[in-house]
Amino acid sequence: MPTPTDSGHRPHANWPGEHPITKITRGPESLRVTLDTWGPKDFARPMYDALQANWGESPSNTASQEKGLSTDQLAYLDQCFSGRTLPQVLEGISFWFTINGVSRASTHQIVRTRMGAAFMQHGGRDNDWRHRGWTMPETIARADDANFNYDGDADPRTCCITDWEPLIQYMKSAGFEMGDTLRDAISLHLHRGKQLYSALVDAGIPWQDARRLLTMGTQTYIHAIYNYQALKGVLANRLEHVMDWEINCVAQLMLRELHIHCPKVVWEHLGSHSDAAGKSVMHGMSSWCPDGKHPHPEGWDVSGYAHTPEQNPYWVLAPEAMEGGPIRWIPTNGTYPHEEVKK
Repeated sequence: MPTPTDSGHRPHANWPGEHPITKITRGPESLRVTLDTWGPKDFARPMYDALQANWGESPSNTASQEKGLSTDQLAYLDQCFSGRTLPQVLEGISFWFTINGVSRASTHQIVRTRMGAAFMQHGGRDNDWRHRGWTMPETIARADDANFNYDGDADPRTCCITDWEPLIQYMKSAGFEMGDTLRDAISLHLHRGKQLYSALVDAGIPWQDARRLLTMGTQTYIHAIYNYQALKGVLANRLEHVMDWEINCVAQLMLRELHIHCPKVVWEHLGSHSDAAGKSVMHGMSSWCPDGKHPHPEGWDVSGYAHTPEQNPYWVLAPEAMEGGPIRWIPTNGTYPHEEVKK
């Protein structure tokens, strides 16, 4: 067993005595996903050769071909990516992502993938997190946009709030006055928590203990490595818009990176379960309404679900952004924006 020694790393954040700063961003505004590397980029020949083991008398050796793979050989590779052959060779292709500006709540979901994936998480044990940003979900942002007063006369169509009374009572009990907003209350809550966190750290409490004062919405980053099969499974689940909106946006940005940096054969068969089926396959989830992207096999009916479409205002990456253009998110009210996507 090797003797434990200091590897030479040092904290990248140490802000003793500094007043905490918390930048609040809305929805996917802070998200940044980069495909740092992937490979092997010359996967075609060895992948084809390995596939031939299914019936070849002797090992295939396309490296001996003077030219690249033939049209028929390339078509056979496509059959593998589309799921029509044994898939083991796809585990030999890997993708390394950096996912930045994502909330701690979302990274807890990201690391649930255990087979064919590895992660390196931004640590709070050896870093001072007092200046980390915070992500405001769209449901809360829209409630703030409604700018309700203490009579609770905000237009209920502007957000998903079904009962203003609990918020009104909280604002009053917390000492807020007419004209104060929900954002004011959130900012104060975050600020006080960060102040206590910073005071604990400056007093000598280790970062690893003080971090328990931080919220799940605190922004962080994570490095994620997937082989192709693992990534295909992740995207099949997370590209469903009934998923948590943030990890859904991360999945869309991951697919965007593949569109930009990888040949078409690598990404053209990636998508949600519903994309593959051509119909909604998540309609059986009692919590979340179908997203409206694909036909509901039993007809469009959003009644009987725990949450309304307005309570899941997810985001859709604009088509030109998916193909490498500037990132532009199309906001929704819980229903897929077919007409906007066509523009």
